[in-house]
Amino acid sequence: MSGRVILLMAQIDDAPGELLGEVMQTFAEKGAKNVQLLSSLGKKGRPGYVLLVDILADQEPEFAAVLGADLGVWGYRVLHSEHKHFNIERYTTTAEVRLGGAIKSFPMRIKRILDGDKLLRIKAEHDDLSAISAAFRTDGKAISLTVLKSHVEAAVGTAVPTEKIHVNLD
Repeated sequence: MSGRVILLMAQIDDAPGELLGEVMQTFAEKGAKNVQLLSSLGKKGRPGYVLLVDILADQEPEFAAVLGADLGVWGYRVLHSEHKHFNIERYTTTAEVRLGGAIKSFPMRIKRILDGDKLLRIKAEHDDLSAISAAFRTDGKAISLTVLKSHVEAAVGTAVPTEKIHVNLD
């Protein structure tokens, strides 16, 4: 995303969930960098939502039209912000997973989140974890995604992922 980025903020108090979901999808299709819908409690205890949309500044009229026409908002806020981003290193490795005596190999995408040279976190790709869980479930060996994720990330440790990581779930 190049150009000046702005954050649109709109308060919504009378739109059904289906419409909100459709508008969020429309914003994603129109090129919003991020769309967040937060539940809120307004004055006099009235329930509502706060919609946050990251867009390029020159897209504002197009997105504002949707806010007014589809959601019926009376106005919105434009917040000028600066996005701070950590360094993300992406790796693809092979996870050799042992569960219930069976050993299977799977492609595994890993992200290392760094602040300069300091490692902040390791994150295994959810879709890859889900595929591993599904493959073992087909064989009657269930493993929760949370447990699998923690074992995979621990197997990677703080090092740069090598060609193969070994994950023992037995």
